[in-house]
Amino acid sequence: KFTLDWKIQGVHSWFYLAKEKGYFADEGLDVTIDQGEGSAATVTRIMSGAYDAGFGDMNAIIQNAATNPDEAPVMVYQIYNQPPFAVLTKADAEIESLAGLEGLKVGGPAGSASTKLFPALAEAAGFDAAKVEIINVAPNLQEQMLIQGQVDASHVFNVTSYLNILGQGMDPDKDFKWFPYGEAGLDIYSHGVMVSPKLI
Repeated sequence: KFTLDWKIQGVHSWFYLAKEKGYFADEGLDVTIDQGEGSAATVTRIMSGAYDAGFGDMNAIIQNAATNPDEAPVMVYQIYNQPPFAVLTKADAEIESLAGLEGLKVGGPAGSASTKLFPALAEAAGFDAAKVEIINVAPNLQEQMLIQGQVDASHVFNVTSYLNILGQGMDPDKDFKWFPYGEAGLDIYSHGVMVSPKLI
């Protein structure tokens, strides 16, 4: 049993292609793929024994390995070598750098890696995270709240957010500014295939 990190998107296509082409079967694997609810859920699903493997964020593994090293999944295949986390603002916002977030409201889901890693991003980019007001936002409302002006910026997963913006009838490249965590100096691995200690 294999769990994704989120709802089914284009970035998950290779798993379905592998199943369709028989690559799993060729290796003696009968794989069931289920959609996810975030990388934290991917890790807990594997740790509980409900799933054997999954796709998710390395940082969620590290967080759990700190307290449960023997039960935490093991990343066996790194897929993203740059984190897909970004701070998103509207193009007309007077925010030219991440330091411009000081004194503003930034929305983000409490459990998301982009929100949890924000203090590390601030340290890498040289601004004070304590001067930024973090607003807890449901994942499905991130772009809407930004568009409506309820927050000045949002912590996002760039692949998901890009498509959500297209769904709102807007241009992700012209109507918004993206501040990727990796480009700001937070050089971390991110998503890949993780498996349970039992499966490994």
